[in-house]
Amino acid sequence: MASVSIPEDLAQAEQRAKELQSRHIETTVDAVIQQAITDYVQEILMEGLEGSYVTTHFADDQLTITEDATGKVLTTIPAPAGGFQAAFRSQGRMLMQNLANKVQEKFRDRIIRG
Repeated sequence: MASVSIPEDLAQAEQRAKELQSRHIETTVDAVIQQAITDYVQEILMEGLEGSYVTTHFADDQLTITEDATGKVLTTIPAPAGGFQAAFRSQGRMLMQNLANKVQEKFRDRIIRG
């Protein structure tokens, strides 16, 4: 589901951090993981909600999905036990699949099927 550029596990996140650092872009593995999580959810939303403009971001220890036009919070996805970072580091692909399932569940009535 995810684009090739979005890391889906710890090894990919570490590689991405090294690539960025080699281009003199300051980053950490934690920052790459956080960006990967938001990018992954955002990509699912962009594919499934054609014409809808929403943004995914972290607020406290949860993902928040807001409507761009109004800033209204549409939904939140709480962190798994131990937090998003720990879940990604131990089972990144499973976390990403769980996030995909939660997004599809929360936006069931709005997701456009191919």
